[in-house]
Amino acid sequence: MNTTLASPADDEHLLRCWRIQNCKDCLTQQPDCSWCPFSWTCVPNSNRVPFLAPARDGNVCPHWAERWEIRTRPLGCQVSTITTLTSLVSIASTLVFVLLVTLAVFGIKKVRAYGKAHPGWWRIWRYNWRRWGLSWQEWFRARLGRKNHAGDREANGEQEPLLRS
Repeated sequence: MNTTLASPADDEHLLRCWRIQNCKDCLTQQPDCSWCPFSWTCVPNSNRVPFLAPARDGNVCPHWAERWEIRTRPLGCQVSTITTLTSLVSIASTLVFVLLVTLAVFGIKKVRAYGKAHPGWWRIWRYNWRRWGLSWQEWFRARLGRKNHAGDREANGEQEPLLRS
């Protein structure tokens, strides 16, 4: 139950919408009214984007179950908010999927072209992994502010390690 006091302008807005008894008149006669199909009511809807009113106001329609089924002016009586949002999400995800497939195809083409120009580049056993590991360790120590492992021993006062590695 809403216990806030409504202004006279809100009451006037409610009465202006509430007196209309069908969807077509609700959406065409009043620019700031929307239609709730289950309860057959024309309700005030003064949101900037009318079809997103259920996201901001859970009580936009008299019955809670129909709030996402609201019909608004730009979409008409045959299109609900949930239908619109479903369509938009479907279109956006289809475009993202097509973009990912396109990027994968171009990436595979680039890898194949690189493979033809540099045969055997993918053979990982041909690399000197110990050298790569040492360079990675040096980079990591530099990020932490350390220069090298021998410098750490000298900083701690240790001249030579007790156990040889």
